[in-house]
Amino acid sequence: MKLKNNIIMALLIGATSTSYAQYEGDAGRFSIGNNAGDARIDAIGGQKAAIGGNISTIYGNPAGLGMFSKSEFSISPRLNFGSNKIGAFGTSEKQSNNNLDLGNVGVVFHTRTYTAGDTKKGLISLNFGIGYQRTGAYRDKFGFSGETDFNGLGDYFAQESNFDLEGGATVDPSKLLSDVHYQAYQAYLTDWDGTDYFPITSNDSEQKYNINRTGGSSEVDFSLGMNFSNKLFFGVGLGLANLNYASTERVNETGLSQEPGNTQTTNYNVTYNRNFDTEGSGVNLKLGAILKPTPELQIGLALQTPTWYSITDNYSESLADNIIGGTANMQYPYEYELRTPLKINGGIAYFIGSKGFISADVGFTDYSKNKITSNNASIDQTTNMRIKNMYANAVNYSVGGEYKIDKSWLVRAGFRSDGNPYKNLRDKDYTVNSISGGIGYRFGDYHLDAALINSNGYFNYSNYLLVSGNPEPQASVDKRINRLMLTFGVRF
Repeated sequence: MKLKNNIIMALLIGATSTSYAQYEGDAGRFSIGNNAGDARIDAIGGQKAAIGGNISTIYGNPAGLGMFSKSEFSISPRLNFGSNKIGAFGTSEKQSNNNLDLGNVGVVFHTRTYTAGDTKKGLISLNFGIGYQRTGAYRDKFGFSGETDFNGLGDYFAQESNFDLEGGATVDPSKLLSDVHYQAYQAYLTDWDGTDYFPITSNDSEQKYNINRTGGSSEVDFSLGMNFSNKLFFGVGLGLANLNYASTERVNETGLSQEPGNTQTTNYNVTYNRNFDTEGSGVNLKLGAILKPTPELQIGLALQTPTWYSITDNYSESLADNIIGGTANMQYPYEYELRTPLKINGGIAYFIGSKGFISADVGFTDYSKNKITSNNASIDQTTNMRIKNMYANAVNYSVGGEYKIDKSWLVRAGFRSDGNPYKNLRDKDYTVNSISGGIGYRFGDYHLDAALINSNGYFNYSNYLLVSGNPEPQASVDKRINRLMLTFGVRF
């Protein structure tokens, strides 16, 4: 069975028609994300390169840890209000998804390195930070339904059965490698003429889709920041990354099928399930520096190395029908290594006395540098070629500021734009833009901060891929997220 699954896996990845962009899609999913901020940083747009003295520098630019003059602890829960506008089969509807998660929690330990003399020259302090951050959220739920047009499950399974090879030639149904493909034949979705498989389903079948995704990615970071003469700050960090992703994608299709030469039609009702269950762990390094040439100006540069992930993927599919009353299942376990791209981020901040500051960041990532490695060289070569063809470099930027109303209250606002990472999808805007605002309250060694971030993005969804003829059913998803973040912090 293991050999059979390995053969089918090679066919799924290697055949032009059948990869469904699964692993190249995972490469993007697991590498496109941002280091988390607390409510203060997220309210100004997420800048971390040049703003120091904030818990978020544990993850963004560890050099900013050097600006702490006291130890500090903070925690930042988030409430996410999501809404999807689904466009499919000529109709449009809105669906909502709400959830609560933990953005980050961390602690910084301040250690001064001088005992007497001039405290403005040399190494003034060493500050060590430990933090947990949520780097990506995969939770989503949506559905749509409508009438197909020459592109139903019969078309898909006929295509896949023609790629289901044994000995290099199309085979009769009893020798198909995939039990699911054989089930499609028995359920009157496909037929075989001795050479090729072809669909026998009606052109106007009804489809109903339900997609439910859960999981996310996170990191635990250990960072060290150094303060030299209150002018130059260096930092280094180690990130231990973790990811888990689960998705259940269900298509129910009903319609009529008719064998060639037979005037009688058959009512069919099938349910096709695709299940993705992925877990992984990895490691990366973060390096940073902040220069403070004048009391008002700070210039920062941060670099995050590729994250080296070790990933276990358990993909399965099943097909249930009303003709033979059975369910066929196939499982495809797969283990691989994923190396995500290098990330570079630079920023500048200008402080207006003690009243506040304005800041801006710009970042660069080449997502075509994602690379998959496994014990199957053929899969690796094909998948990495598709990654290069699918992804491009992206430029992200943000701008924002903070104003101090009085000794206790502060207000903030910002804007962020995460660039389109897709090379061949430039005709659509896959940029994610966010506007944000927030308030802060200081009382003694304690602080409370709140931020509201409104983000919008776009993606296309299709359950399967057809390589010729009419396109597969697709849904366009306009995604909106309103995120309310609260941060409680204390210095000690």
